Amino acid sequence: MDYTAFRNRLGEPLLGKRLRRQADHVAELVHQGEGIMRLEEYLDVDALVTFLLKTFGVYARGHRNYLDVQVVRQELRIAGLPAGLEGFRLLQLSDLHLDLDSSLTPVLQRLLKEIDYDIAVLTGDYRNCTRKDFRPCLDETAKVLAALHMPVYGILGNHDFIEMAPGLESAGLQLLLNESVLVTHREACLFLAGIDDAHFYRTHDIARASRGKPPDATAILLSHSPETYRQAEAEGFHVMLSGHTHGGQICLPGGIPVLRVGNCPSRMTAGAWRFGNLQGYTSRGTGSTGVPARFFCPPEVTIHTLRSSMQ
Repeated sequence: MDYTAFRNRLGEPLLGKRLRRQADHVAELVHQGEGIMRLEEYLDVDALVTFLLKTFGVYARGHRNYLDVQVVRQELRIAGLPAGLEGFRLLQLSDLHLDLDSSLTPVLQRLLKEIDYDIAVLTGDYRNCTRKDFRPCLDETAKVLAALHMPVYGILGNHDFIEMAPGLESAGLQLLLNESVLVTHREACLFLAGIDDAHFYRTHDIARASRGKPPDATAILLSHSPETYRQAEAEGFHVMLSGHTHGGQICLPGGIPVLRVGNCPSRMTAGAWRFGNLQGYTSRGTGSTGVPARFFCPPEVTIHTLRSSMQ
């Protein structure tokens, strides 16, 4: 493919870094697992987990949980919110991983048609397998995008190659690759920025994404992993929306993750959190990774409603 546009959008150094990291990953020179998940270098962890779930007779229940996508509604209270943005609704989907199990696609198509919102945002990880053909993932993602009304903005995650970007954009997803856009609503403007993956590729550039941000604008950052919380707060963002962690996906009762991913405090693993002047929200994920099963950690689509802190 022609990478010229992405050189201009990401910048030559970061594009080069991403392409080298992708190539090393395909060649199995680097792995995405961290901590105990480094075991993926030596064995098929997903196959092992599937075997264990089936052995203990709980796989079918976990799969039912995987398809039981919840609609989570929550408010973001922002000081100085323009009157025109009062009640503005953002629909967030995250970590679709639609090549894992295509039975999720029709579930989302039906669910999304019943939800009202002003814009939709997708916070990365459209595919599951990072070493196989990504075209099946693009086909399934296009079906979900067709169920959304425009505009739809998104970012790439650690499972996504830059070569997926043209297919995603042609399906209606406007990617923000260390970029931003001004969204106008009732004569008020929302500054929406998105960064490239900070977890595995480390090709994020929040300063670049912040260029042109009006000093008094309501500013929201899309970051696949919540681990960029310090930089987001320092750059003056009011809100950061993330995913990546899946909330643990397989949890103990009470939503306690068996395994936790992401270099961030545990309170940022799922749901709403705050750091200084920054409000954050980490989605538990709309899909699942590795194994299409969940326990005590339901998948979600999230409706974020903007409210003035004075209301």
